[in-house]
Amino acid sequence: MHDAKDLLGVIKQAAVEAVAASNPTAVCTGTVMRVSPLKIKVGQKLTLSPKQLILCREIGTLNEKSSVVLLRAQGGQKYIILGVF
Repeated sequence: MHDAKDLLGVIKQAAVEAVAASNPTAVCTGTVMRVSPLKIKVGQKLTLSPKQLILCREIGTLNEKSSVVLLRAQGGQKYIILGVF
């Protein structure tokens, strides 16, 4: 027979899986591939277009091959460029 402890464990596991599936925010890095229109490559397979990018006012000068710090918004559809390094 299952008890309340087993039920609590199932509920906790479901909550952890729901958060992971929602793609919470994450910090990542990328490389500027083109300045106009802006394209940033993140990893080997993902290239971000201007529609996916949000620029902060004081990010610095973007050049091709610049490395940038990005904050992925929840859901992974938009990325905020936090700065250039």
